[in-house]
Formats: sequence, structure tokens, C-alpha cells
Amino acid sequence: MATIPVGVAGIALDKLFRTTLGRPVPTAIFLALNGIVLFVTEQLRRGGTGRRRAGDSTAAGEEGLSPGELSDQRITRMTMRQAMAIGAAPILALLPGISRSGSTISAGIFRGLNHEDSARFAFLLATPVIGGAALLKLPPLLGAEGNGLRGPLLAGSIAAFVAAYLATRYLVRYFENRTLVPFAVYCTLAGLGSLAYLTIG
Repeated sequence: MATIPVGVAGIALDKLFRTTLGRPVPTAIFLALNGIVLFVTEQLRRGGTGRRRAGDSTAAGEEGLSPGELSDQRITRMTMRQAMAIGAAPILALLPGISRSGSTISAGIFRGLNHEDSARFAFLLATPVIGGAALLKLPPLLGAEGNGLRGPLLAGSIAAFVAAYLATRYLVRYFENRTLVPFAVYCTLAGLGSLAYLTIG
């Protein structure tokens, strides 16, 4: 259910966003905005909104489970409405410079999940979303358009798989007791720095 909103939007809007906004200056602006959104999300959570309330307690029958298993148990108790609301957040990632995982984690926090569960759901959600995008993009590469590209594409895909696997394992553990603030600072500074370089330099 969570993949439906971004799947529909991706098919309908991907080309429009890439052709109209896929340039350096808009990308730098959206990257800075991405950092600001992450920072605001953390401030609202810390301000007593209670958005970390879900998933902090251990339900009966869950004793002895690993942190990952506990997180999976909590995620299964999400409502369909909650899942679709969080699943709509990656639509923003069609804009260049906006983080898919960052927007999904922020939406999860706003919808009542804690950091760990939001991150875990974001990475689980990435699998069908990226898989669907691959199904759309790969067919042309199997034809004449892909001549000379298949070898580099295969090597890049393997490298991306290994990097994504290691990053996901690390970040899921990172969000067990840490926040989005370092990523917010990085995105904001990188976006503003890039914007200054592109417009002033």
C-alpha cells in the first residue's frame, strides 16, 4: 500500500521533474531545503509533540526479540492510512536534491513512528520503489540504446547493491539512538555552498 502513491507519481511526473528541474541551481536549492526539513522535523519532535511515542514500549509477547525483530513487530501494527501517508513522502524525492530516505523517515516521525522504525520502514519501502524504477528504465538499455553500456551498468549495479546493503545495516543501527541532525546540517551546508558557488562563482 505504501508503494502506490510514489509509484503512480513516479510514472506521471518523473520526466517532467527531470526536464524542468534537473539542473544544478534547482538541485542545490532543493538540497538545502531538504536539510531544513530534516532539522525542523527533529525540532518538532523534541518540542514535546509526542511524535516519537509509537514503538517505544515493548508489547506483551515480544520479550527476547532482537531490536530488528521488535521494530518489524511495531511496523506490522501500522494502519493502512498511516502506511500510505508515509509512502507518499518519497514523491518529494522526484525533485532533484531531495532525499528519498530522508523524506520518508521525516514522514514516519510525523506519523508517530520513532527514528529506528521510520528508518527501517524507509529502507524496506526502497526495495519495491527502486525495483519498479529499474523495470521502467532497463528495457531500453537491453536494446540498441544499451550498446556499450551494459558492462558498466552491471558493475555499477553490483557496487550500488553492496554499498546500499552496508549503508542500510549501519544506518538502521545508527537510528536506534541517534537523530537526523547530522544529515540535516550536511544537506543544508552542501546545498547553500553549492548554490553560492553556482551563482556567485
